[in-house]
Amino acid sequence: MTSARHVARNSLVQFAGRGVTMAVSLAILTLLSRYLGPYEFGQYQLVIAFLLLVNISDLGITTIAIRHLSTAQRPEDEIMGNILVIRAALALVTTLLAVAIAFAIGYSVEATKAIALASLSFPLMLLSGSYNAIFAAKLRMEFAAIGNVAQALTTLVLMAAVAITGGGLVRMLIAYDIGFLANSLVCLAFARRFVSLRPRFDRGYSRRVILEALPLGTAVIVIAVYSRIDTLLLKAFDGSEAVGYYTFAYRAVDLAAPLSLMFIGSVFPLLANHHAAEQRDDFRRLYQRTQDFLSLVGISMLTLMILFARPLVDLVGGDPYAPAVMSLRILSMAFGLIWLSNLVDHSLIAIGRQEVLFRNACLGLAVNVGANLVLIPLYGRDGAAVATVLTEVAVVIPALYVLSRYLGGLPSFWVAWRLLPVALVAGGVVYMLRLPWFEEAAVTCAVLATGAALLRIVSLRDIRAVLRREPFDATAQA
Repeated sequence: MTSARHVARNSLVQFAGRGVTMAVSLAILTLLSRYLGPYEFGQYQLVIAFLLLVNISDLGITTIAIRHLSTAQRPEDEIMGNILVIRAALALVTTLLAVAIAFAIGYSVEATKAIALASLSFPLMLLSGSYNAIFAAKLRMEFAAIGNVAQALTTLVLMAAVAITGGGLVRMLIAYDIGFLANSLVCLAFARRFVSLRPRFDRGYSRRVILEALPLGTAVIVIAVYSRIDTLLLKAFDGSEAVGYYTFAYRAVDLAAPLSLMFIGSVFPLLANHHAAEQRDDFRRLYQRTQDFLSLVGISMLTLMILFARPLVDLVGGDPYAPAVMSLRILSMAFGLIWLSNLVDHSLIAIGRQEVLFRNACLGLAVNVGANLVLIPLYGRDGAAVATVLTEVAVVIPALYVLSRYLGGLPSFWVAWRLLPVALVAGGVVYMLRLPWFEEAAVTCAVLATGAALLRIVSLRDIRAVLRREPFDATAQA
């Protein structure tokens, strides 16, 4: 099987797994939002936002491990053994840090207890987070997908049991933790096929990994801060109920945004290989094909999210969450930018320019905090959504500039420019027809597919490749 075929296969199984995970996650979101209500749901999301703000359990270690595994810099057992030890230490520090900060800030006993319980997720996700590196390097991410599905299903079943028995927020967070444990156990079982499960510690190599990951890790911390600081600022200005509406809308974007990583995760090892082998033309072609694919799928999903935000909110949260509709439409625009940023950032890591991510993350933090401080007092949760969009614009532009210097010029955005008018036509058709929303969604999909075919955004060869009737040429010119 060719490497390009591996990419297609690896991506398809991840999309399938992510599809199941998204469906289950939507069920979890429906359960939580309806059972807890806007105020308590806001409290739940505040705990999760707090944990993301203090999370130093990975710091980019796993991404660097994928690059080392893909370029065969050391024996795989040695790499993974050291990664396990490093991430175990970071997970323990993160749990203790979360509890210490909660006490230092002076949170209530109930809030501190909730944070302490939820922080156990860091050591519980150790095995899944670590072994995903070997799955990615081997282009066998179906095992990671199975782990994610197991986590989602376990969490849903346990949270449903909590709701049926009348449990509260704390028990919901315990269910949240056990879901991570299920994921880790599944990944542990599959990892045995590829590497020894014995932890190892080589001081010199571990130091090298940490130093290489440090720019990326600090960038990850800053990104986590600007991704969640809006929740805390919104709490300070508008209270927990506003947080409940906003995080409900943000959660929909959270579910969709990582879909790009399913494909990027398959392409990343190949990009790293092309760079290591000084095959810059192959790197450029593979990047362009990946961006074209993400543009096609991403703009289509963005169109659907904007047009059908209201029925989506009604379906998942019901009438109490109607104020979240406009926030969801605004945040949908950030979703497309996040997809592009994911690809650009991983490409920069593949060429060893991860230090750029830290500078961009600091810029994003400054833009995000400044925009939120101005827009939240004026427009509340919708202002926070606009600040998120502005932040993603500010982050992706300089990163794309740096990458373009390596590529020898800006990548082509021809797919996006051709598909945007088709999306506008789809919106106009839906507006004029006034059909039930599910019929309008079908019409929108048909218009987008027809437009993509007529404008030759998708060719018959691409369709055959997806159906595996012929090899997918990941390096072909668009």
